[in-house]
Amino acid sequence: MPERIIIIGADAPALNGVLKYIDSRPAEAVVLYPEENPLPEFSCSALEQYLGRGIDFPERLRALSADTKNRRVLVRDIVSGSESTLEYDKLVFATAAAPSDLDVPGEHLTDISRIATDEDARRLRPTDGKTVVIGSGHNRLLTVSALMQHGRDQIEIISGPCPQGFDPLSGSLMDMVAHHMTEKGVAIHAGHELQRIERDKDGLRVVTDRATINADRIINAQFSRPLSAIAADAGLEIAQTGAVIVNESLRTSISDIFACGSCAAFKNVNCKTPIPGTAIRSTELRQATVLAASLAGAEPVFAAPACAYSVKLGDLTAAGAGLTVDAARRCGFTAMSSTVIQFDRAHFMPDAALMTLELVFDGPTRRVLGIQGISTMGDALSGRISAVSAMLTKKPYIEDVANLEVAYSPPFASAMDVLNTAANVADNMLAGINSGIDAREFRRLWDERENGDHFFLDCRELGNAQPFMERHPLHWNHIPQGELARRLDEVPEDSKIVLVCNTGTRSYEAQVTLRHAGFEDVINVDGGMSALRQSGVKL
Repeated sequence: MPERIIIIGADAPALNGVLKYIDSRPAEAVVLYPEENPLPEFSCSALEQYLGRGIDFPERLRALSADTKNRRVLVRDIVSGSESTLEYDKLVFATAAAPSDLDVPGEHLTDISRIATDEDARRLRPTDGKTVVIGSGHNRLLTVSALMQHGRDQIEIISGPCPQGFDPLSGSLMDMVAHHMTEKGVAIHAGHELQRIERDKDGLRVVTDRATINADRIINAQFSRPLSAIAADAGLEIAQTGAVIVNESLRTSISDIFACGSCAAFKNVNCKTPIPGTAIRSTELRQATVLAASLAGAEPVFAAPACAYSVKLGDLTAAGAGLTVDAARRCGFTAMSSTVIQFDRAHFMPDAALMTLELVFDGPTRRVLGIQGISTMGDALSGRISAVSAMLTKKPYIEDVANLEVAYSPPFASAMDVLNTAANVADNMLAGINSGIDAREFRRLWDERENGDHFFLDCRELGNAQPFMERHPLHWNHIPQGELARRLDEVPEDSKIVLVCNTGTRSYEAQVTLRHAGFEDVINVDGGMSALRQSGVKL
């Protein structure tokens, strides 16, 4: 009698893995939709490739629970209402994930689309009307990416709540991305609290505590939560995120039950908190291969993922791998980060573009935990992120990135690559010779400039600084970095000195000069004027 494998859910890595397995042996597979999410939006188009290949999709049956002791699944026939059981030899959970609930009246209106994967985002159709995106985290970026590629939607964003560590970028990088989207015509309703969603004969409306926004389409792009109720009720070990915890062979806490895809949680080389499957969609083909081998009785190893990603937002790309600062702190690290803005190749190349990188590291141990960045040159950015991503599973240190050898050629990289610079800045931070602030902190200090506590000093040449000196004669001061050592008497000793240049290099040199001269309270702006412009700071 052929072996029977039951798959609860229809996430692609499980289907592909089971298909690989049954292609080489007498076995049958049955896919049961869980009642908690009976018909995922992706199912009809995605499942066509599996029909007639040994996987059965009984459309009327819904999985209610799993009896792991007796190896059977309780199902309900949605037409007759009758319940019965199906026995299995092996059980695979593939229940996927879905955007978190919005927790407001009207959130389940049928007009609301839900985006949980890049596939969901790609299936969005262009519209000439207004699309309101309610969301946070990676799903929000995926959704806006797809809509910006259409070039037709009028996009408005309302930020939903996002748990600490779930945003793919730090606050300062997210500010840069938000400013870029605003410049491209995206309206961002910052600080709005969603109250309800309405629909009547005139259409859809999103009501916040500050405004009522008419919409032709509404998208829930909240951070994803795994659909794991059946697995949890069956006694499988569940992570705090709600995902089913698996080992390196994709086995759950019950060895003959497996899980993969976005309902699973995977080993994390950075901390004890498992990685949710929603963060590593790019590894799904590898998961399928490992699942097939595990079903066959082998003990394959699914290498711990680094959570690498890249998202194109118009002509700007955001990418990252590993932990953000917030995620690292959530894992218990004393997390710090160095931010640099530098040309992605030799500055004299005609297509050279500035790249912003943030390297995340643990202060006490110097261990590198992650990297994120943005650039208009997506290929160049993805190359840098991939280089560090490949190192993360080996637990690299700052000096490993500082000495990383990049394939040098002026059209592709600088002699001192931006990656090396980010690590050198991190080293200087830990040595106490580089104290920086991000654009958010500079904005706060600049807004308080009338209190006279801070001395803002532009270290660039006069041609760059003069427009700001004329605009702010009482607050914008200027001494070129090359002249600072002989003009120290112009710098007040009783004020906190805030240094700024184009990208942060000359302000760092100025900081070293002032520290040697005995000035203690000195900070420089990470990324300089470039960071302030990218963040939308108005001067």
